[in-house]
Amino acid sequence: MKKIIIAAVTSLMALNANAALINIYETNSSLSNIAQSQAVIDSATASTSSFESDNIFYSDAAAHGAPGFDNGHNQTFVLTATGFVDTSLYSALKFFHDDGMIVSLAGNPVYTYNANTAKRSSGLISFADTGLVSFDLLFWENTGAATLLTYGVLRNGTQATEVAKIASVPAPGAMALFGLGLISLVAARRRKA
Repeated sequence: MKKIIIAAVTSLMALNANAALINIYETNSSLSNIAQSQAVIDSATASTSSFESDNIFYSDAAAHGAPGFDNGHNQTFVLTATGFVDTSLYSALKFFHDDGMIVSLAGNPVYTYNANTAKRSSGLISFADTGLVSFDLLFWENTGAATLLTYGVLRNGTQATEVAKIASVPAPGAMALFGLGLISLVAARRRKA
């Protein structure tokens, strides 16, 4: 029975593995650049709130019809998001944000805005089709209604955009984990019979 429970939990973990990890660090300090934002993270013993999401599309001001941030927060905070983006699906990303941010793909910075600002667009950030690549984002909000929207330009030739999907585990890894869980269930069932 113990093996069946372990296999079932493994399978469920695989099914829930396709979401980026988002951490919010609240602060009472004024923020105006990446270094100050990183200092908030470095001095924290843990994030104020942490959750998973398959996209990064939030606005306390309801910009673009986006919902407010999960788990209410101070008006001044730092947000980090880590996951993977599928560059075979998207040819470019576009961000709308107020206040600053830095975004890296495969460990390389692709967009930086190192100051406070009203809501602005990053413009299109194009990249080659290299499959799944790591995605890291650091964003800060300094006193106000935060907006952080991430769009992907579809690589299908239409130039259509959608809310970009960010995953925490590459899809092949999630499928392998799910398969391992199913195999374990079958093996446990056979041993019992």
